[in-house]
Amino acid sequence: MTVIVVGAGIAGLVTTLELLNHGRDVILVDRCEPSEVGGLAREAFGGMFMVDSPEQRRSGIEDSFELAYDDWSRIAEFGPDDELPRAWAAEYVRRSRDEVGGWLRSIGVKFFPVVNWAERGVDGDGNSVPRFHLTWGTGKALVDAVWEAIERHPRRSALTVRLRARVVAVLRDGVGGVDGVRLEDSSELRASAVVIAAGGVGGNLDIVRREWPSELGDAPEHILMGSHYYADGALHEEVTRIGGNVTHLSNMWNYADAVRHPEPRRPLHGLKLIPPRSGLMMKPTGERFFPPVMPTFDNYYALERMCNETEQKYAWLVCNQKIARRELDVSGAQHNPSIRNKSLPRFLLGILLGKPTLVRYFTERCPDFVTAPTLPELTAKMAESTGDGALDAELLEREVKRYDDTLARGKSLWNDDQIRRIAQLRSWRGDRLRTCKFQAIADPSAGPLIAIRLQPMARKSLGGIQTDLECRVMSPAGTPIPGLYAVGEAAGFGGGGLHGKRALEGTFLGGCVFTGRLAARAIAGA
Repeated sequence: MTVIVVGAGIAGLVTTLELLNHGRDVILVDRCEPSEVGGLAREAFGGMFMVDSPEQRRSGIEDSFELAYDDWSRIAEFGPDDELPRAWAAEYVRRSRDEVGGWLRSIGVKFFPVVNWAERGVDGDGNSVPRFHLTWGTGKALVDAVWEAIERHPRRSALTVRLRARVVAVLRDGVGGVDGVRLEDSSELRASAVVIAAGGVGGNLDIVRREWPSELGDAPEHILMGSHYYADGALHEEVTRIGGNVTHLSNMWNYADAVRHPEPRRPLHGLKLIPPRSGLMMKPTGERFFPPVMPTFDNYYALERMCNETEQKYAWLVCNQKIARRELDVSGAQHNPSIRNKSLPRFLLGILLGKPTLVRYFTERCPDFVTAPTLPELTAKMAESTGDGALDAELLEREVKRYDDTLARGKSLWNDDQIRRIAQLRSWRGDRLRTCKFQAIADPSAGPLIAIRLQPMARKSLGGIQTDLECRVMSPAGTPIPGLYAVGEAAGFGGGGLHGKRALEGTFLGGCVFTGRLAARAIAGA
């Protein structure tokens, strides 16, 4: 029995490995270059959402399916007809520790012992406890581990890899099922099953703008690209053509805290920052967002505020050298070499001393960073960098002074929600050393000042090809299409959208692993 897997991202690789484990022959097809195998996962930070994990237990974190699923459902805001997304979410939360984390450990993947706490929510309505398990070696180590397991597999000869080959059509078998694909060169591949693992639609900004969520207002004119450029939605359209159901494409996980890549490798190439939490997020006018916006607490809320409260649909993050050195980070493998290269001494040194090299790299090379010794000089450079005339320099200076004066009054008189959140950050050991101790912005001893222009960036598709719990592609009538499966982001990470409207982070790579394993198991059972 031969299975065609379309897409050599992490979901496709996991599916391929598990199909080999189940005794199936596999043809893996992707239009990528050999160096691009693994897709966007190769560039990713490598976080995994898991529940009641060994790392949580060792840190004294009490977690459970009930608590995690309650968090997930509240953030997801599932609709009344979202039966399959709900079912997929429950399965992922219930089984992620063993089916994702346990399986990855079995092929050599390691996780950092301190669990990170992402997406707490604006009012504590996100992750109730830390669940973001960082892969030691970033997403690159994850991809390498799966690929190495494939390469040394005793049935490696049962795998045919076809790279630089683009699938343009899914072929029907004449009796309602699927039995192959057609490539761009008009050749055809035949098999007993086809698995779509071709990613989402985030690489096609036309689709992103067309499906832009209504609660975020009109789609921004300028959107950075954070998805893989092969994630163009072409196979979503092909699945629709042959009778499959594609749902919830307006559910997207785009970011509000991106900048232009200093060394772009593709058009509009953006980078998702982990912005300094002790910096002030300001509107293009220089007015501070009130209530304060901190992207790391609720990404969707930050994007909603940016898009609905600013005509220009961008924001400024104002901080200083001391804050940036301690708190600035980038979500991805490229700018985390100590983790990517598994260098524990360098990683620990970065925790203790901060990341001055990273800050220098961005202030010198990224067009969205400006720096100056004083606020008047900083605002002049900010205005020059955008050229849109939006910035009121005096307003920005007043906002910074107001915040700094609040800090100076002392702990008993702090009446600022951002300061309260900083205190909460510093109470968790995973954040204490990476969060400044209530640092004023215009402190001359902490300079120079830094302003970062944050922009929206397209990233993940939370909707996609609808699948049942065996990853079979469903028709609009709710019946499976024989021989056709979908996994990973192509399937909205399961069921056409197991996240609902918003995500708790770490659930994307985990969803790719989970669906890949379940699809292979279902195909083997069939």
